[in-house]
Amino acid sequence: MANSINESIKRAKNVLNRNWSGFYTLPAHGLYPHQWNWDSGFIAIGYAHYNTERAIQELSSLFRAQWKNGMLPQIVFNTNKLGTYFPEPDFWQADQSRNAPEGVVTSGITMPPIHAVAVLAVYENAKDKKAVMPFLAWIYPRLLAMHRYFYRDRDPEGIGLAAIRHPWESGMDNSPMWDSVFQSITITPADIPPYARKDLVSGVQADMRPRNKDYDRFVYLVDLFRRHRYEEQAIQEECPFLVYGPLFNAILCASNEALIKIADILKRPAQEPETWYALTAKAIREKLYDAQRGMFNYFNVRENKLIDINTATGFMPLFCGAASTEQAATLYAYLNSQSFCALHQGDCYTVPNYDTKKDMFERQNYWRGPVWININWLLMKGLRRYGYHRKADSVAKDILRLPLRFGFHEYYDSFDGRGYGAAQFSWTAALFIDTANTNYALTGEQPLKVRLRNMLRNNVILNKGEERSPATPEKLSQNILSATQDMKARFYTDRGTVDYEGIRKSGEYKEYKKLTNSLRTFDLALLRTEDEKLAFWINLYNSIVVDGIISLGIQSSVKEVIGFFSKIKYRIGGYEFSPDDIEHGILRKDARPHRRPLKQFGAADPRRKFMVSTLEPRMHFALVCGSRSCAPILFYTPKGIHEELETAAVNFVNSSEVIAIPEENKLLISMIFKWYASDFGGKAGVLDFIENRLADNDRKEFIKKGRGAFSIEYLYYDWNLNT
Repeated sequence: MANSINESIKRAKNVLNRNWSGFYTLPAHGLYPHQWNWDSGFIAIGYAHYNTERAIQELSSLFRAQWKNGMLPQIVFNTNKLGTYFPEPDFWQADQSRNAPEGVVTSGITMPPIHAVAVLAVYENAKDKKAVMPFLAWIYPRLLAMHRYFYRDRDPEGIGLAAIRHPWESGMDNSPMWDSVFQSITITPADIPPYARKDLVSGVQADMRPRNKDYDRFVYLVDLFRRHRYEEQAIQEECPFLVYGPLFNAILCASNEALIKIADILKRPAQEPETWYALTAKAIREKLYDAQRGMFNYFNVRENKLIDINTATGFMPLFCGAASTEQAATLYAYLNSQSFCALHQGDCYTVPNYDTKKDMFERQNYWRGPVWININWLLMKGLRRYGYHRKADSVAKDILRLPLRFGFHEYYDSFDGRGYGAAQFSWTAALFIDTANTNYALTGEQPLKVRLRNMLRNNVILNKGEERSPATPEKLSQNILSATQDMKARFYTDRGTVDYEGIRKSGEYKEYKKLTNSLRTFDLALLRTEDEKLAFWINLYNSIVVDGIISLGIQSSVKEVIGFFSKIKYRIGGYEFSPDDIEHGILRKDARPHRRPLKQFGAADPRRKFMVSTLEPRMHFALVCGSRSCAPILFYTPKGIHEELETAAVNFVNSSEVIAIPEENKLLISMIFKWYASDFGGKAGVLDFIENRLADNDRKEFIKKGRGAFSIEYLYYDWNLNT
């Protein structure tokens, strides 16, 4: 991991330490003195990477305030810090409810239930999983009680969707989504009980917070709840604000999925969460999707219609897997547009909370436009789930880049990145820790003892089968390219992932194996032009790696097997070629591999005659090593090879593998640029290569003007399989 990211992880931990109260973590000092519901869930996910005990305390403190009906309150108040926030217990009067907990004071509403996801993260990241089991056993029935509350008391139509009855329950207090709902709520000054805001005296500017007229309606709804003593049935009959949301229900759905996994760990029956997951996923897919606009939206139960306002919450069904493949593709097209900061757009940060092209977009106003790290984190997970890894990497980069450059703020300007709201914000720090560890930590390599057992001591010839293709030698190369393209069309996504198990069982793979068996008698002299050679060897490299992963049964990473790139081979025209031979011998013109003393072939090796005549550095972004940090798998053609290589290079340079931090005079780049610097013409050539392909003008200027002034750090290479 790059030093800058390690240092920022330390700073993120310091933020959490400063905000630790002894029992829970404040979202931030000043503006948020109490414990908040979904904040604690996200915060626990960060703690899970380095302080299991604290993560458990965070969640335990919150769940000790659970209501008798299962509701987990939005706020658990610290009675030693009353007087600086509004509304507090005296206004909520939640103790009027027969369901209110004893011994603690809380608000009377809830928030998106991310907690089962957080609990699972605590277990999965714990070094001592046995030590976490008592906590799992304690919290699991409480998680079930919370979910039962949603399906029993918050699902007015019994369709599997939990309704929210206050904007604060969405977590997105003043979103443009609520404007039309608020307009339908007719209130007079007499309907609003006296109140005094306290959020604006904490130093946050008024234009970064909800408006007074928003607060009037917030307060009106709370007054309605307390008049009904927080009885859900009575509230639902009168409350003018009752909506189903894609964010809330996608998180509920994902938490059902987490409950299923927790039940399995505890060896408990999981029929209930399994039923909930299927029910909610179906309801999200069918009830909340606006097919005409290609977007998931909030549904106004009172008016029986979808709210036509497109915010980042509309992409959230990706997080839980509720969106169909077709819906996901439509969502992605919109998400990856200038409305929400497209890939390589260069003048924005992902993902603005609201469509930047809309008139109501406000780049610094709370939930009306800025970038929020927790929303980005959910989207990153959802994009990875559907295989949109390039966009997920872009989102991950901004989860890291914004705090690296501007500090751990509550939210950020979607164009220039400035931090807004509360400073030293806890969930920003926690999710930075999680994202840094997930994307750049040392993973994907088993212990040496295990790897030595799997070492390939002898060559493994992958194309030694007897069944061959009837293709003539002249057409064999073309047929292999066609077969590779057939496999790509079915099993490689355009986001760079591979369905290895699907390939192994397919007819396309069997045909491909026949063709590769025929390579044993193929005359490489039939590759006449440089472009034919380049396309052939790049595609063959990518295919042999996929073939090797399938043949050796690799599950997690090519690093499971010592010698993978040097020992798996194809016999071609009387010669043997490994991935190393193709990369370092053929494509790099017999260059010395990284950390090896000798060249790949040597002066007398007869395979030197097949080398390309010109080293093409862009090929490093076309060769696929079966790992996440490799280039996405694409298909290269002799006619279009140079345009295709340029596209691959541009995509890589503008991915999470290049991060500029002007404030610290640092440039973080992929290890590829260190391992193969000579192929680019040394350090200066590397910087030229990156500068010429960056879409972000600010980063281009930073590199152009800062030569010699900034330091370069190298990002960890992720060897996990690109599945």
